[in-house]
Amino acid sequence: MMFNKILLPIDMQDRNTAQEALREAARYLAGPEAELHVMSVMPGLNMPMVAAYFPEDTVEKALKELECELAQLIKETVPELAHCHEHICEGNAAKQIIKQANKLDVDLIVMPSHNYSRMENILIGSVTSRVVERAHCSVMVLRLAKQKK
Repeated sequence: MMFNKILLPIDMQDRNTAQEALREAARYLAGPEAELHVMSVMPGLNMPMVAAYFPEDTVEKALKELECELAQLIKETVPELAHCHEHICEGNAAKQIIKQANKLDVDLIVMPSHNYSRMENILIGSVTSRVVERAHCSVMVLRLAKQKK
């Protein structure tokens, strides 16, 4: 099955998984005019208690840096894609992914599955399950090959 507009949320702290997911998501694009929207979500620092400990421009600087890293990763991994767009946001990952999917009116969300321990999976896998529950479109959970240690 091919899609015209795909949203791919990636975790920039796991570059190997991010690169594999980028290559894999690109394979599902319907053609040269199809769009791949790659997003990364920074955990929210906008809670008043947390924000009080950081200079005012910390969030903006961190988001800008994340945007540069994401753009570089895309350029290195899938330079052939003409319609690849980066989106950076902050806050609750599941909520931001759903919000972005609705805003862009995508027809597929590709969720890379990380190879976490069972305990981590209970906590982290909840983002994927919340996206699956709330998405207006199809969601593909991408099982990537386990990294050799």
